[in-house]
Amino acid sequence: MARKTHRPDDILWTVTAADIDAARSEKQDVILGEVLDTKYPRKSLVKLFEEKLIHINGHKATPKDIISEGDEIWIAMAKEKIDYEPIEMNLHILYEDDDLLIVDKPAGVTVNSKDQVSLANGVAYYFKEHGIKRKVRFLNRLDRDTTGCIVIAKSGLAQSLYQQQMDDNTFEKWYMATVEGIVEADEDSLVLSMERSADGIHYEVNPKGKETRTDYSVLCRHQSQPVDNSVNKSKNSVDIASKNVDIELSDVDKSGQNVDKSVYNSQECGYTEVLVRLYTGKTHQIRVAFSHIGHPLVGDTLYGAQPTGQPFQLRAQKVVFTHMRTGEHITVTA
Repeated sequence: MARKTHRPDDILWTVTAADIDAARSEKQDVILGEVLDTKYPRKSLVKLFEEKLIHINGHKATPKDIISEGDEIWIAMAKEKIDYEPIEMNLHILYEDDDLLIVDKPAGVTVNSKDQVSLANGVAYYFKEHGIKRKVRFLNRLDRDTTGCIVIAKSGLAQSLYQQQMDDNTFEKWYMATVEGIVEADEDSLVLSMERSADGIHYEVNPKGKETRTDYSVLCRHQSQPVDNSVNKSKNSVDIASKNVDIELSDVDKSGQNVDKSVYNSQECGYTEVLVRLYTGKTHQIRVAFSHIGHPLVGDTLYGAQPTGQPFQLRAQKVVFTHMRTGEHITVTA
C-alpha cells in the first residue's frame, strides 16, 4: 500500500546525467523503468510498482514515466508480516545495516527447519523487538553443525540485489574446514556435478547433477602423532604460504578463534586445515567435495570420516560483498 512518509530504510536518490546516459537508447526520452533496470533486478521492482511504492518527485510512478536529470526518485520499502514465530534467542550479530542482518550461527541449530525451533525464529524475534516489519529472507544456508556467517535480507529488493551478486560471484563466501588426512595440493579448484542420492539423505558426485565449484587453499597440515594439547602447538604442524587464486589470505587468523583447536579422537593419518571459497550453493557441497577427493571433514561420518564423538568442523568464516546503496566493499568475519 502506498504511503506518504519516508522511513529510514527507504531508498532516495537524485537522477544524474550519468543515470540518463546509462539508460538512454535510440529514443530521445528516457523512462523510469529503463533507469531502474541499470540499478536493480527487474523482478524485484514489479511488486513495488504494483503497490505504488515507487515515486518521482513525490508522485506515484509507473515504469513508463519519462524522467530527467534532477528528478527525485523514492523507493519505499514494503511493510510485511513476519513469517516465523518470534522466539527469543541470543543472537551474535556480526553486521547490520538497513538491508542486511548477518549473524554468527552456533552449532546444533538449523536455519529454518519446520516443526522445531530454528535460527529463523530467533531472527523473527529480533525483527519484532526492533520494529523491522519484514519477512525473514535467508541468502545462504548452513547445516545444523556448521557455524558462522548467516546472511538475512530485510527486503525483497535487497534479496534480489545480493542474490544477483552471489550469482555473479561478486558476493564471496569463505569457509574454514578441518579434513582428514594430509591434502597434498596447496590449492585446487574442485568442479564437480552433484545431486541428491537415492536414499534422500546423502548428496553425491554424479554427472547428471548440478555443477558446483569449491576452491581451497591449505592453511596448515598436521602430521600423524598422538596430540594431547591444542593442535596449533603440535610439533609436526606445517604452515604454508598464504596464497589463493582469488585473494590474498593475509587477513585470515590461523591461530585465533576462527579455527577450532579441539583434539580429535582418531587421526591416524593426520589432518589438514583448509580455507575454502564456495562459488555455488549446493546442499552439503563442501562435505561432498572433500569426501570425493578422499579427505572427508573430520568427524563427518555421513560422508565417510572416522567417528570422533563430536560434530564435523566447518565454519562460514567470512563474506565479502558490495554495499547495495553506497558501493562500498564490505568484509564481515565471524
